[in-house]
Amino acid sequence: MKPWQLVGLGWLLALLVGCNGLSGRNVPIGNPNPSATARLAGVVVSEQDPTLPIADAVVQLVADGTSFSAETDADGKFSLSLPKGKTYRVTVRPPSFLQSLLQSAEVEVEVDDEEVQIVIPLLPLNAPSPSVPTLRILPDTVTLRVGERQRFQALMDSQPLSLRPIWSVHGGIGVITADGLFTATRPGKGKVRVRVGELRAEASVTVLSD
Repeated sequence: MKPWQLVGLGWLLALLVGCNGLSGRNVPIGNPNPSATARLAGVVVSEQDPTLPIADAVVQLVADGTSFSAETDADGKFSLSLPKGKTYRVTVRPPSFLQSLLQSAEVEVEVDDEEVQIVIPLLPLNAPSPSVPTLRILPDTVTLRVGERQRFQALMDSQPLSLRPIWSVHGGIGVITADGLFTATRPGKGKVRVRVGELRAEASVTVLSD
């Protein structure tokens, strides 16, 4: 065999070895560490007038010894990116110029979906804290199309509540007002939850595309 043929054979063997090495690699496809964060979007309003947003309220969330904080904007809204799969103790304090009129609020919220929306009403300073023996939500199952609305009602022993409950949406399927009016915004399955004191109830919601 001539020298130039030996050189060509050497290059061919090197190329084959290189290809085999590449074909044997474990190349990850996609993201091996998917995001474990969720978005909590909330609005703070007056319990006496849910159309009145509370600006400059201080919102603090605590879970497993870690705290997060935000302030509400001019529309009473706040948004936080949080670790998903935790239950947070939420404390809302009114701005200093309203502390003689409004109470602070403490609630718990489960951040178990990519997006959770919550409405937190602040009670008048001298109003009693809500306390009810049982809590129900009607309807407890509903199917809607994107853009449709459903009003949910929280009941105590089949009677309307005298105090406004706290509503939240789980699953990123829509938004809800302080008086329980849900608007479907995205197809999927999720929950509408209501809370009064330590009591909770929830409804299953399915949203279909147009």
